[in-house]
Amino acid sequence: MKFKFGLAIVVSMIALLFASAVWAAPPAQTSATCEQEVVVQADDWLSKIAEKAYGDVLAYPAIVEATNAQHTADDSFANIENPDVIEIGWKLCLPSTTEVETLLARSLETPAVTTSPAEPTGQEVGRLVLATTTSTENSGLLQAILPDFETRYGAAVEVIAVGTGQALELGRNGDADVVLVHARDLEDAFVAEGAGVNRQDVMYNDFVIVGPAADPAGTRGQTDVAAALSQIAQSQSPFISRGDNSGTHVKEQDLWQATSIPLVETASVDGTSTYVRPEGDWYQSIGQGMGATLTVADEQQAYTLSDRATYLARTLEGTDLEILVEGDSRMFNPYGVIAVNPELHPSVNTAGAQAFIDWMTSVETQQLIAQFGVEEFGSPLFTPDSAAWNEAKSGDTGAQ
Repeated sequence: MKFKFGLAIVVSMIALLFASAVWAAPPAQTSATCEQEVVVQADDWLSKIAEKAYGDVLAYPAIVEATNAQHTADDSFANIENPDVIEIGWKLCLPSTTEVETLLARSLETPAVTTSPAEPTGQEVGRLVLATTTSTENSGLLQAILPDFETRYGAAVEVIAVGTGQALELGRNGDADVVLVHARDLEDAFVAEGAGVNRQDVMYNDFVIVGPAADPAGTRGQTDVAAALSQIAQSQSPFISRGDNSGTHVKEQDLWQATSIPLVETASVDGTSTYVRPEGDWYQSIGQGMGATLTVADEQQAYTLSDRATYLARTLEGTDLEILVEGDSRMFNPYGVIAVNPELHPSVNTAGAQAFIDWMTSVETQQLIAQFGVEEFGSPLFTPDSAAWNEAKSGDTGAQ
């Protein structure tokens, strides 16, 4: 049986996918029947396995769900903590096609939420500096939801929208109170070194490769992102990289490293770090945010890696770029919120940061996130995935 899923289901499946990961609030585990047991081989990844088993790369969240459910009773099965990374020798559970349909349909469910009007809570947090990524700003998400927080908590939020690396550096220096970013390895390092505390899952979307309609590299419809990037490199078609140590740039480097294209280590545009990239003038690193990168790619009719939300928001302004590559399990994009550690920086607005984290992960705000983009695009630009949201979906709390 071959599954076919549109954009709404692609985006909605992100919640099911990462709800199964250990860093998200785990849903109530259900029994899963393994029609097949598969051992991961070299060069396997989840969407590749799903395509071989079910004829569609987008069925892979069901493999995650079924495998993790089996792991609770039999630890010979893998516990898939990060669907981007599976290891050789791991045992996976592949459910039947009927059970896959059930699991994927469940991912479309949302909890019943009654949102209350934005009214003052009585807690006044004052000025709050939020360091975040350009995608949350360029997509319009923050403009849509922050007024609710400011009204409820008497807050004046100052948004600094930069790449994830820069946002975390602002936190390290005590120049922000809270960060909202999307590069899990960098986030974990930020917390491990003591610069941040209380990291919480917030939401997800996915990355896409966009490019000119003519598609000179012939990537259209590819579901293997590494193969698509190899075709771009081999054809020496123009590719625009953010080159700014953002979450998107970090992901792009990971994806190039999944190819067999020779890479070189290069100094960043600002000279503060190094990164890996293919050789050749066809590859341009511009050291800019996502919006600017999409503008340059559009002007030059080049390829680039973008988060889906920022690309779709840009289509409202007009662009000739089209989504050409999507659906690979290695292209999903989680966001986390982290408070700056007050023990290192006593002057930070600790109460405001905690209020923001509590608000951002609450079921009501998650509902605002779930609604963002639906009117314009027919589906949300971000998928909520806080602990409270996942518990409400599984019926573990009485969210109203």
